[in-house]
Amino acid sequence: MTNQNCSKPTFAFVRKVQVISVNHHQFPLEAIGKFHVNDDQKLSALADMKKITGCDEAMYVATCNRVEWIFTLDHFVCPGLTQQILQIFSSNLESDFLKNIANQCVRVAGEEAAEHLLRTAGSLNSAVIGETEILGQMRAAYEYSAKAGLAGEALRIAMKQCIKSAKQIFTETDLRRKPVSIVSIAWNAFLEKGFSKDASIVLVGAGQIISNFAKFLAENGYRNITVFNRSKESAQKIVDLFDNGKLMSLSDLNHGLDQHAAWVVCTGATEYMITEEMIAHMTKKTKMVIDLAMPGNVHPAVQSKEGIAFFDMNNIQQITNENLAFRQMALDQCEPIILQGMMEYKGLVQERKIELAMQNIPITIKEIRETALGSVFQKDLLDLDENAKEVLEKILDYMEKKYISVPMKMAKAVMMEQHQKN
Repeated sequence: MTNQNCSKPTFAFVRKVQVISVNHHQFPLEAIGKFHVNDDQKLSALADMKKITGCDEAMYVATCNRVEWIFTLDHFVCPGLTQQILQIFSSNLESDFLKNIANQCVRVAGEEAAEHLLRTAGSLNSAVIGETEILGQMRAAYEYSAKAGLAGEALRIAMKQCIKSAKQIFTETDLRRKPVSIVSIAWNAFLEKGFSKDASIVLVGAGQIISNFAKFLAENGYRNITVFNRSKESAQKIVDLFDNGKLMSLSDLNHGLDQHAAWVVCTGATEYMITEEMIAHMTKKTKMVIDLAMPGNVHPAVQSKEGIAFFDMNNIQQITNENLAFRQMALDQCEPIILQGMMEYKGLVQERKIELAMQNIPITIKEIRETALGSVFQKDLLDLDENAKEVLEKILDYMEKKYISVPMKMAKAVMMEQHQKN
C-alpha cells in the first residue's frame, strides 16, 4: 500500500471494486424507483457518498429495474453504511424502509462484484434478459463519473471488460434472437395499434430508450414526430431523423393535447411528466400512451381513460416471462463468456498492479544517470571532446530506454504467466 511518510510511493494497488444493488430480483419496481435521482442531484449525491464511505471512486447506475452503486473500497460495507448511502439518494424515506432495503439488497466485493458487473452489462441480470440498453446505461454512468473526476483506474478496468464481454454475449449467443429488449417489446405493442405513417407521435425525453424507439419510427417511415425534452442538444439528434420532426420544450408539454395519436414517455424525472390534468384533456384522437420510465412518468389515471391503450414496464415484465425456456437455453451459452471475461478482468487488474508497482523505475533510472554524469564521472567527462560527449549521450539515452522497458516487459510476462497458471 501507499506509504504516506515517503515522498515517493514504494507500492501502489488497484482498489477493490464493490457493488450495492437494489434490483427487481429482491424488490418491486416501485421500491427501486424511490432511489432514482434527477441529473442535477446526481453529482452532489455521489460526492456525499464518497465523504461518508471514504471510497476513492464511485458511479451510480439507475435503470427501470435496478439502481446500483459501484465504488472502490477495501473494507466491508455493512448494512448500516449501506443504509447511509441509500439515505443520500432518497432522503425523504422512512428509516425502517431504508433499513429493510439495506438488509436485503445485494452487496458484493472483489471478484464477486466483477462477475456481477459482467452479468449485468450482458443483461443476464435484467428483468428483460437480452436487452442491450443496460450496457449503454452503464457506459453512460461510468463516463459521467469519469468526466466529474469520480472514476479512476479500478472502474475503468471493470467497465472495459464489461463492454468487451457484453458485446460477445450480444453477438455470439442466441440471447438476442427474439425481441426481448424494452424498446423492441414496446415497439411491437405500438405496431399492434396500426398507426398510419402520418400519425402524430410524441416522444417525451431524449435518453437511450427514446433514441432507440425513435430509430424504429424513422426506419419504418413515420414522419410526424414531436420531441419534448429539457436539453435541446440531445433532442435535436432525434428530431433530425424525421422529415416533419419538431423540437419542443418540456414547459410546452400540456399544449396541443388533442393533436397526437400516441405518446412514448421515458425521462429521468422522479415526478409525473404526464399529469392527471393532462390526461383528462386528451381527446379520442389519442389511442396509446407508452411509459418506459421507472419510476413511471405517466399518472395512473391514464389506465381509466376510455379509448387509450396504456403500456408500461409492468406489461414488459409480463411479456418477457413468456419466453423463459428459450432464454434459459441462451443463458447457458453465456456462461463460458462470463468465465473468460473474469479471467481477462483478473489479468487486466494484475497487469495494472504491475504497472503501478513499477511506475518509479523510469524516475530511478534517470536519477542514476544524473548521478553518474553529475558526480561519479564528472571529472572524466571534462576530458572528452564534444563528439565523444555526443556519442556518450546517445549511448546513455539508448541504455536508459532499454533499462526502463525491458525489465518492465520481462516482469509483466513473468507475473502474467504466473497469473494464468493460478
